[in-house]
Amino acid sequence: MAKAAIAPEVTTSETWTPSRRMRSAAFAERERVEREAARLQARRDELGRELAAVEAAREELANHLRMLNRFVHDDITPATRNGGSRLRAVPNRSADPVPTGNLVLKGARIREAAVRVLAGSTQARSPVHYRTWFELFTREGFLPAGKDPVATFLTQVGRSPVVQRTSAAGTYQLDFLFPERARRRLTELGAALAAAQDLPVDAGVDDIAAARVRRTELTSEIQATERALEEALRSLGDKPD
Repeated sequence: MAKAAIAPEVTTSETWTPSRRMRSAAFAERERVEREAARLQARRDELGRELAAVEAAREELANHLRMLNRFVHDDITPATRNGGSRLRAVPNRSADPVPTGNLVLKGARIREAAVRVLAGSTQARSPVHYRTWFELFTREGFLPAGKDPVATFLTQVGRSPVVQRTSAAGTYQLDFLFPERARRRLTELGAALAAAQDLPVDAGVDDIAAARVRRTELTSEIQATERALEEALRSLGDKPD
């Protein structure tokens, strides 16, 4: 009588055990994927912040353009239409909270205009009290938006990269040397970023992660310094006296 054939043993997923080498490879791959996912998430967050900043800047420019258009159409005279000299708008001292003839500014436009006004005055190189500065500002036909124009003015000029507080209360001074310092700092940051890009051939995971963090920090500081320098140049000019 012939014996029945014995079926070969089949290894199933319930009985199969991966080797130690395969498990190590899987763990390493999982860590790599997690790091890449974290990097992409951080990049997504960064781009989201940049997009929000761009949208805010765009909206501010749109509001500023609308105000400029209204200002031009409302205050242009027959003399200026025919090529005559432009008349400077002067503040209206009436009880109206937003005097007719004033150009209402918001955000960075306030501090840039304020710096230009002070830089073009006889007090450009001297400490100036904020009330005197605000009077110069409004005398040139500008007015900060908001319920409290003076408070808005103080908030904005305090954010300017070329404005310094002095030891006297309520007194400020322009920093004409800021652009030079910012340019030097950008040169230093550029060299540091280039060095952070140059990884050794035997760099490990920790070295690569640390270099990436360092590059992110340097890039962020470079962008902030560039923005501050751009604002300083818009406020003071490329080559201030």
